[in-house]
Amino acid sequence: MKSLVRLFFCLLLTRLCIQPVFAQDDQYKAEIDYSNSGRGWVFGLNVGVYYPSKGTAAYHNGSPQNVNNVNYVMSNYYWYQDIFYALGAHDSISVAGLPQNMHYKPAIQPGLYAQYSFNPELALVIEFNYMKLKAYDAISFEVDPKPYATEPDLRFYPMHGVEERVYADIGLKHSFPKTDKFSWFAMGGLNVNSTKVKQCSFWVEDVEYSMINIYGDGSYVPNGNSQTYTVYQGGIGVGMFGGAGASVIFGNGIVLEPGITAHWLMVNLDGYQNMNPGVGAYVRFLF
Repeated sequence: MKSLVRLFFCLLLTRLCIQPVFAQDDQYKAEIDYSNSGRGWVFGLNVGVYYPSKGTAAYHNGSPQNVNNVNYVMSNYYWYQDIFYALGAHDSISVAGLPQNMHYKPAIQPGLYAQYSFNPELALVIEFNYMKLKAYDAISFEVDPKPYATEPDLRFYPMHGVEERVYADIGLKHSFPKTDKFSWFAMGGLNVNSTKVKQCSFWVEDVEYSMINIYGDGSYVPNGNSQTYTVYQGGIGVGMFGGAGASVIFGNGIVLEPGITAHWLMVNLDGYQNMNPGVGAYVRFLF
């Protein structure tokens, strides 16, 4: 899939860079003209659905190599005791399994859009989209492990990760007009993104245990005066984007643009800073 995404971006950017030097006057009569001269700014609003790669969702699965891991919780005497009694154990408890295929749910993606048209075919586009990504799976505990062969007592509980992301895309848009009311378009360019981790937790009997270390070199003590810190996880990443769609002109200068966008990017999550794909579908309103 990754090789296909790379090929898509190469073909798209090549096509966007091929702009006719000469054009017949009657051609422009059939093209969508966002201003009297064919030049100028147009602004719009997006709403859509985005599905990112599951490659970074494992950041929230509690593995020992992760910054946020289950061992951080289980090694705390007081949290361990709370979980021990919540599970009704008599001897001991242990983590039996962690998610191996954690992935994000599709996210609603609202956004802002700006476009500067150089002519009726070519435009500079700038777009900002926000999304809240949620990853869900389960953690399993073994209660009172038996030294002899028998069915283990396994308990499964939810594990969640939540991120906020903002994607800033800047690139070129090439329109292919069919009539004075309808055209196809393709677009592509660079992406800068910002990610912030909001939650990385698991639950046992409706009690949340956060795997984010807010105590620094200290530790959690119930009813104690342990100092806590504000922890920021995430940062700035980069990549590229490409997409295609259709433009439909209605009365009063309103333009409706349904389309799809694909990203090939790196998000700044510690240990998961590889390039990964993502895809979304949207409807854009231009005014």
